[in-house]
Amino acid sequence: MQRQDVQNNPHFVFPKTYLIGYTTLDLHELWQYLEDTGQKAFWYDFEKARDVGTNAGEILCSFYAKACYASLTTEKNKNISKTRSIEDNIKGILDSGHGSVIEHCNLNFMITNCSRVFTHELVRHRMGTAFSQTSGRYVRSDVLNVVVDPILEPAYDLCEEARLFLEDWYKRVQKRLDIDNVKDFDRKKKYTSAMRRFLPNGQSNEIGFSVNLRALRHTIEMRTGRHAEWEIRYVFNQIYNLVESKYKLMFCDAEQEAVDNLWEIKFKNKKI
Repeated sequence: MQRQDVQNNPHFVFPKTYLIGYTTLDLHELWQYLEDTGQKAFWYDFEKARDVGTNAGEILCSFYAKACYASLTTEKNKNISKTRSIEDNIKGILDSGHGSVIEHCNLNFMITNCSRVFTHELVRHRMGTAFSQTSGRYVRSDVLNVVVDPILEPAYDLCEEARLFLEDWYKRVQKRLDIDNVKDFDRKKKYTSAMRRFLPNGQSNEIGFSVNLRALRHTIEMRTGRHAEWEIRYVFNQIYNLVESKYKLMFCDAEQEAVDNLWEIKFKNKKI
């Protein structure tokens, strides 16, 4: 569920999220490991899981969970006489709260047209994450695009006044400093850094965000909550929509409720 754009100003923008990478498997090395350690029977479980659409990252998490107890097959541990399927194993991980094993799968997102209000909140989720953000020190802002909360729709004309004033101010300062003709890049960088101090927190930029599945589950629940700030709810609704069908097992315990035209996501298993 997404909020629709409610205005036509091209400088009032909305965030968009892309899932650009994720953990996968090296099948040759996996087979080599199983062959070398006498656990080739696990390959049958692996192929069965793939046939029903289980994601490679989920299979990897199950692999590590089973490796903890030498239960990839029945051949390594005399305490067991049978093994769980990968699907049942993942559901067991969620039920038991054995969350450390789902940290092995990482996802990589790129978020564009997001504000620094959003990024300041996002980077608070430091555990299990990595961030790479547009540098306001290196990148000039000749055109000022702003992420505007739709709640301000009755005052969009005043929002545009403020945006135009700051954009015009920025251009006039650039002209006064004659930045385009500055040859010393270090000085040009210092000018750019100094001018950004007058730009708004709502200024549009980009951020790359990498996170493991365990941290992602927690962050989705926290940041789709009805009390979270609008923009971070908007982004994490997009993130949830990108991952819930790709990692069906890892998000099988998700419950959705519509709150203010966005999903609030809660997980039945609170231990993870």
